[in-house]
Amino acid sequence: MSERNNVLLVILDSVRAENTSLHGYDRETTPFLSAFADRSTVYTQARAPGIHSIASHVSMFTGAHVEEHEAFEHTAQIDVDRTIWRELQTEYGYETGLFTNNRIVSNASNLGAAFEYKHEPAYPLAERLENKIDGSALERVYFRWYDAVSRLTGRLDSLPTGPLGRLYGGVTRQAGRLTGDTDDSQGPDSGYKTLYGKAFTDAFLDWEADRDGPWAACLNLMDTHSPYEPKAEFDAWADEENWRIQREDKPSVWETLNGTGWDRLEALEALYDGTILQADAILEDLIDQMESRGLLDDTLVVITSDHGEAFGEHSRLVDGVRVQDHKWSVHEVLTHVPFVVNYPEQDDGRVVDSVVSLTDTPALLRTAAADAATDDPLTERDTVLTSTFRLPEAKIPKYSSIDDIETYVGPWRAVYEDDDGTVRKYAQKDDHFVTVDIDAPGEATVVSTEEHDRVATAYDSLTDSDVLTEQRTEIDENLEEQLEDLGYIR
Repeated sequence: MSERNNVLLVILDSVRAENTSLHGYDRETTPFLSAFADRSTVYTQARAPGIHSIASHVSMFTGAHVEEHEAFEHTAQIDVDRTIWRELQTEYGYETGLFTNNRIVSNASNLGAAFEYKHEPAYPLAERLENKIDGSALERVYFRWYDAVSRLTGRLDSLPTGPLGRLYGGVTRQAGRLTGDTDDSQGPDSGYKTLYGKAFTDAFLDWEADRDGPWAACLNLMDTHSPYEPKAEFDAWADEENWRIQREDKPSVWETLNGTGWDRLEALEALYDGTILQADAILEDLIDQMESRGLLDDTLVVITSDHGEAFGEHSRLVDGVRVQDHKWSVHEVLTHVPFVVNYPEQDDGRVVDSVVSLTDTPALLRTAAADAATDDPLTERDTVLTSTFRLPEAKIPKYSSIDDIETYVGPWRAVYEDDDGTVRKYAQKDDHFVTVDIDAPGEATVVSTEEHDRVATAYDSLTDSDVLTEQRTEIDENLEEQLEDLGYIR
């Protein structure tokens, strides 16, 4: 075994702390993670640096705050030599690998270029016809059959609803039958959108088995990202109506911005919880296999999320605003994420209740390569920052018919500090201010809505990190369609 410890970062895309039984949720969504926490370190007040994939991942990979790197667009190009993955490779001799079907990370941006190896999954139709037609043409055929109607309705920034939604469901089911992806299982291995996460953990384990020296890998599992389609064995809380709404009647951004559809959005939470249970089972299998190989004592394992998810929660910062998916706001359901670390040779559980930031992930991963024991790098900050420029200002013309659309446009900013056993949050959006004390997930008390300077002071001190090399690039048509199908605002 190498003298250096291995590194495994597992990102459960879109999992919020509030819906994990690890954090006291009444549905047992994370039985394995809760058990694993008993011999790991749990950071109970971890905050994501941003509320969508590209911004949070760049912070987690580089250690720069969102407004220092300014990677706001899905197609952002960064200096990959500034990432922890390149550092581990060039400075410490690690082999690096990325395993994900988060195509913002692997394809739309250039983050995948930070790794020596990137797992490129074969999607269902490709697996059957890979010897009969070239891969790029094959993907086009598959995506265009599978998403014919969603391309049309993509102009509405949503999947269709009502009668058109039923038409969409029928077309996609027919496309599924033609490609062999029947609607019978409704499992997330039925297409590219939510390819079952175990395909990626298995690919990682195969890759790991061929490594001779130290390795550093990132797994990003999309099981918990919209659309929420848990396999039947994990579908513990949803009923037929929940599934009908998911398949045919999920509210569009247009609807919610106009004040309707919130009840249908709330109905999806039962399915979302099932996907968390599914991801937890994938984690259990992964850790069991690593343990059987004798890897855990020599590996720094970090399990977290890049951001949370919202189902219509009311903003405490701006009156009248409700939060959808991860499209705007710095609400706690979006910023508070699970963060469990199993340090090499750790057997006893430890709980850290001080607020920490995922922006310090590089410092944490760097400890695996350190020759000597170091202090916990996650507890050295006095303040933790989360910010987003979502909804993008560029989207104002698209939603110009919505009254007060500027209300939703970023920046939304928050500053967190420890305060006598609680976490105090200072937030600002334009001339809206709020101060909140947070005791636990879902337990927050508004202290004040008076103007303060805590946010302005913290953000005025930030400087450009020079991580970003290009904000926008051309994007493949098929990838564009996939991102819209996943609910991303482009």
